[in-house]
This record gives sequence, structure tokens and C-alpha cells, in this order.
Amino acid sequence: MVPFNCLVRSNARANAITLISTMDATANITVNLKDERKNSAYAKLKLLIYGVKDAPEVFGKFQDTFKEEHYAYDNGNWGVDKKRLTPTELLLPGGIVSKLHIRPDSPLTLKEDSEKLYILLENKVLSEFRFLPRPNFWNYTTSKGTPTKKLAQMYGLNSLNFNIYSGCEFWNVGKGCRFCSVKSTVSGDNPIEVKKSPEELADVCELATKYDDINYIIVTGGSHLNQDEEFQAHLDVIKAIKDKLPWGGKIKGNISMMPPKDLKKLDELYINKVENPSFNMEAWPKENFERICPGKAEYVGFEHVVESLMYLENMYGPGKVWSNFVAGIVPLEDLKDGFTFMAERGIIPGANIYHAEVGSIIGNSLGRIDENYVLGLYRHASELYYKYDYKPFFDAGVLRNSLANEVYEGLL
Repeated sequence: MVPFNCLVRSNARANAITLISTMDATANITVNLKDERKNSAYAKLKLLIYGVKDAPEVFGKFQDTFKEEHYAYDNGNWGVDKKRLTPTELLLPGGIVSKLHIRPDSPLTLKEDSEKLYILLENKVLSEFRFLPRPNFWNYTTSKGTPTKKLAQMYGLNSLNFNIYSGCEFWNVGKGCRFCSVKSTVSGDNPIEVKKSPEELADVCELATKYDDINYIIVTGGSHLNQDEEFQAHLDVIKAIKDKLPWGGKIKGNISMMPPKDLKKLDELYINKVENPSFNMEAWPKENFERICPGKAEYVGFEHVVESLMYLENMYGPGKVWSNFVAGIVPLEDLKDGFTFMAERGIIPGANIYHAEVGSIIGNSLGRIDENYVLGLYRHASELYYKYDYKPFFDAGVLRNSLANEVYEGLL
């Protein structure tokens, strides 16, 4: 077989998917891509539920080349010093990307053997994998001299990510979301800029466009107590970066925040060519939202978030607006009801699989999310997508904490 190398080289990022699924060089046997992706989807399911045991020897061997954990807002690595370099994602055969979380109690381990890398489940090979490379733009600084690594990440194969405020003012008043660890993650010796200026993020866009293959962008950030202030901060970034990206003044990807008080301000998103805006509900229904997201409930309000999503859908049309949830922190039927509510109203529902966050209020108290819960939710989502002619936002090379693409494709 053509070797499944341990690292996707930076100059081969665009070819990463085709390199993984290729042809036997000696026997001329074509790999069945569908079967390969099915196996990778199953491996990703296990990775997102269980995480992996720490693998310092494997990580140490490749730490100079892989894309390391950035700790911009969350920390799912238990028992790991944040100063130590650990990979943020794994690339599985067929071009599927999974987030990496380190958990001492995981049944999954990582092994390197003759320059090949394997995920083991109870000492049996579950899948091969590769490390994703550091983005090339991390080698540069902005016009003000700030290292770009302090300002931006690359999600998966090709999505530039800005967390414009790596903090959250709800935590300052004791009302942070219960699943979130942003306060502890960015405290102490963390090499990131908490608040990023629009001008420097524009510099990053120019560098990333020049030196990396960018197919999407995500602009998000922690919440402000003043909703209008939060909205304006995102709008300022959008205006600064839209002409620095390779899409003719469009923002191809996702802008995620809490809505302003005056819904008419949302027209600015459409005027400035944001293709897919979102306000994330996180939990459903209202009583769960208020319990899990007390700051959003008090300062924004459940009804206001829903109303804002309806306003955007009326402006953009069906299948263009997104709302994300956290899978595993509310009963499955509650979350399925939330998905149905959104889909019936033209909004694409999505979910990230909950992973225990170091420093979050919930922490490890929920235990592991059940596989049947995960598959039940995403299969319900897939039925809704097909019914209303929606598709998951982003693809399996980017959507690293979700199985929406894998279930939509029939891989799980």
C-alpha cells in the first residue's frame, strides 16, 4: 500500500484526502473509499466519546511538526500541562478529522510503529491516523509584530478560526455556561491574545490566504454582558477581514455570537455578505437552557435567541442559518425536539459532542455520553436534513467535534 505517513506535509494539505485513499502500488487494487470512511467514522465516534490516553512518546517524536493544541477557549486534556505540546486533531483515512481529547480513563491508546500511527482499542487496531501540520501562517507576525499563533487557529484541513475574545463576561458575574472551561483555560500562563484587534486579524487573513489553503472561516468569541457591544465587536472584524479573504468580499463560513437587542442590526450581517450566521442555543428547551446557560438566559434570554434566529431565517431563507447545541448535557428527546423545532423553521440544527472540560462546572460529573444517544441524535438530524433539503455546515475535514457529516453520508 502507499504509506499512510505519520504527518500530512504542509505543502500537501490540499492533497490530504486523496493521499489517504489511493491505489495499491503493487497489486493495483483500488481502496474502497466508502468502507474506508465507514471505518474512520466509527473510529471518530469512539474518539469523541472516550478521548485517548496520553501518549507522550508519540507526541514528543512529532511535536516539531504537528498542529498543537491552542487552548484558545477550551481544554479537554485531563492531566496534561498546557505548556506541553500535544496535537489538537487527528486525520483519519478518507479525509475525516477528529478532535483529540486526552483522558486517563480512555480505552483508546495511540501507537507508532515503523513511521505509521495507529489508534488501538483494547490493544486491537481501530484505525490508522496522521497528524495535521502546523499552518504555514503561524510562521509569521502581523504588522504590529504579534505572532499569528496568538491570534488564530486552523480547524481541520482548511478552516481559519478567529476567537476574537478568548474570555466570557458571564463568568465574571458567576453565570458562565456549565459545560464551558474558558475561564480556567485562558487563565495563567496562556500564550494567546485574549482580545484581538480587527486590524491584526485582517493581517492574519492576508497571511493565511497567501500561505495556506483556506476554504472556510469561523469568527466567534466569548460573550459580553452588553449584547450590542458583542455584536459590534464581531461586525468590526467582519468589515476588516472580508476583503482580505479569497471570496470576493464574502465571508464564507460561520459567524457565531449572541444577538444584539435591536434585531434590525442583524441586517448588517447580510449587507456585509456573511453567508452563514448563527446564534447557538446550546440546550433545549427553555428550562434546560436557563439551568445550563444562566448568563445567556439572564442577559440575552431564551426567547430573544429564538426570535433572532427567526429574523435571520426570514432574511436569508431556509438552510442558511445555523444554531448549534451540545450533545450529551440534556436528555436525548429534549434535544431532538430542539432539532425538530429549528429544522421546521428553516434553521439548520447542529451539535458538538460534549467532552468533559477541565475547569468547567459540569466537569466529569456526567460520565461518558452513550453511543446510542450520539447516534440517535445525529440520525434524527440526518432525517431532518434530507426532509428539508439541508446539508451540514462545513465538511468532515473541518467539523471535528461533530458526526453530522458522517451520519448524513450514511457512514454510521
